[in-house]
Amino acid sequence: MLILGWGSTYGPIAEAARLARNNGMNVARAHIRHLNPFPPNLGEVLRGYKQVIVPEMNLGQLAMMLRAKYLVDVKSYTQVRGLPFTSVELANVLTEAKANLSGATR
Repeated sequence: MLILGWGSTYGPIAEAARLARNNGMNVARAHIRHLNPFPPNLGEVLRGYKQVIVPEMNLGQLAMMLRAKYLVDVKSYTQVRGLPFTSVELANVLTEAKANLSGATR
């Protein structure tokens, strides 16, 4: 599982990934500095994970751009409430995503 962020989500994502790893989950994290152009290997990186989660402090514009450009089904977690994500909140999102991934049949 990959948690991918940009902008102000850097700190909460880093701590949420650390919390999830401490609980035995295999979680990678990445942070994009520039949205245009995207990093040249971003599509390859995204396709390397079964699940990609993108927390955003908006309505999910990055997730929409990633889906459109790379045809990867990223899971968007958004909020527009004027408060930053907490690391515990994002760790819970990762735990739920893992449970959904484990329970899914392919």
